[in-house]
Amino acid sequence: MNNASHLDISHAGAAQKHFLVLDALRGVAAIAVAIYHACVVFGGSELLPKAFLAVDFFFLLSGIVVAHAYERRLKQGQIREYFERRLIRLYPMIVVGALLGMSVLVTSPAARGLSASTLAYMGVFAALCLPIVRANLFPGSHSIAPVNGPSWSLFFEIFVNVVYGFVAKGLTTTRLVAISFIALVVETVGIFKFNGVNFGVYVEDIGWGFVRVIFPFFTGVLINRTLTLRVFSLSAIAPMLLAIALLATFYVPTSGIWTAVTELVAIVIIYPSVIILAMRVTVSARQGRVLSWLGAVSYPVYAIHSPLFQWLARLQRVTASRFHVSPYWWIAGSVAFSLVCAWSIYKIYDLPLRAALTDTMRRRYRSVVSTGN
Repeated sequence: MNNASHLDISHAGAAQKHFLVLDALRGVAAIAVAIYHACVVFGGSELLPKAFLAVDFFFLLSGIVVAHAYERRLKQGQIREYFERRLIRLYPMIVVGALLGMSVLVTSPAARGLSASTLAYMGVFAALCLPIVRANLFPGSHSIAPVNGPSWSLFFEIFVNVVYGFVAKGLTTTRLVAISFIALVVETVGIFKFNGVNFGVYVEDIGWGFVRVIFPFFTGVLINRTLTLRVFSLSAIAPMLLAIALLATFYVPTSGIWTAVTELVAIVIIYPSVIILAMRVTVSARQGRVLSWLGAVSYPVYAIHSPLFQWLARLQRVTASRFHVSPYWWIAGSVAFSLVCAWSIYKIYDLPLRAALTDTMRRRYRSVVSTGN
């Protein structure tokens, strides 16, 4: 699940105060995805059975923050700089997730039947965040991202970022409304076809993933353009209430046709409403530190938690005969461990590398400007 997003927010002054809650909600959603996957890996009842909806929340959030940060620059023709900044933001953690995923794959029984060229192909595609559209590379392999499962959504994030970069300059509000409406109609067809929104993950339904990302992303762009940073503030308890509302959509059980209906309502009504309210909340400095941490850890934990859980699952199997440990302890411990690892990788690797790459890019642009080329 931007993630992630999978996201890049330019914080400054008032904008920082208003987007801080969005950062935190992204962190809550990323942790919910980790809990969802931990339940699958370690057993026990699913605690957040619809946490896959976090991906749709990420896509919507991504449209808002990417447009907020880059729409003006793109209308001025700064497309190359936009693409470079997005690559710098997304790919360092994608590479880490791919390396961790490959470490699991090459040491698993599934790798015994794979040739060196196939393993290399899978590793390169994972590092580039490209979909693998061959089912059954190894038994049970149907995901478009078999090396690191959650990166399937990062592929669609990159896809829609690229599309936005090319169309933003001519993207009038009328065209934006038309794109969002048409995408919603098509996605609604998909939701009722699959009885839910959880498509785009597998080789068999990859085409529907493009629709799944287009509607929320461009709706986010529309929200940013028309509603961002209106002047009023909600209560300081609002971040907690908004997080509870978001988590409730990941928990509420449904069946039959109501599954499609409730998930459609979540992505069309509830998530835009939560985000619009979140953009109007200002917080204290003390709250801000916690919310900022949630935002900072969100993308790293999303990118790396799945292969970490696979390694811990091996430890669970090895120790099961000697120690009986409730699966819920494994779930709690694995999520906590992934958060520690994510924060450490963010501070030691991701943040410094992105800063260095961004500084290199800026110096190159200054050099081009000074030479007149």
